[in-house]
Amino acid sequence: MFLLKKDSWEIKETKEKGLGVFVKKDIKAGTVIGDYLGKVIRIADFDLDNDKKGLFSMYFTDEALIYPDLTKPGIHLLNHSCKPNCWIYVYKGHTLFFALRDIKQGEELTISYLLSPNDGTCKNCTHHCKCKSVNCSGTMHLSKDKYEKWQEFQDKERKKTKTAKVNFGKNLQKLSFYPKTIPNNPIYELLV
Repeated sequence: MFLLKKDSWEIKETKEKGLGVFVKKDIKAGTVIGDYLGKVIRIADFDLDNDKKGLFSMYFTDEALIYPDLTKPGIHLLNHSCKPNCWIYVYKGHTLFFALRDIKQGEELTISYLLSPNDGTCKNCTHHCKCKSVNCSGTMHLSKDKYEKWQEFQDKERKKTKTAKVNFGKNLQKLSFYPKTIPNNPIYELLV
């Protein structure tokens, strides 16, 4: 679900990545872009290898994923980049996307998918990065050291926030209040 006003963004076709989200107005660093909402599903029941629609699931808990409604526009349409301009922040058990830096009109909103290192478990891996940034790794998988830093940071952050209730098979409900901005944290820059 986008938290930006509708006149601030648009969905357009990209050359190699399918649909993407582009800003129609400048966005300041720290601005909350949206909340990753969708149906709560069990990780054990989800077969990523057979998900032909694309990489849309979002980690929710160690047992659950959020899977968005693909018939509606939402932040699930942000494409991966090795040098993203957005990042994620856990707030009251929800995954908020926010601007990592000032984003200029016309830019595509991008995020790192933060996939675990590919240690051979991603068979016939299709998670190839097409961001073409200067530091593109060619994959959506983090290196082992970056993944470990991210997991350590996330574990600390989760302890600071209330966990949302897990209701398998139900949609994660939007919050009654959302922050407008997210404070900067040095860990974000360490991972890009």
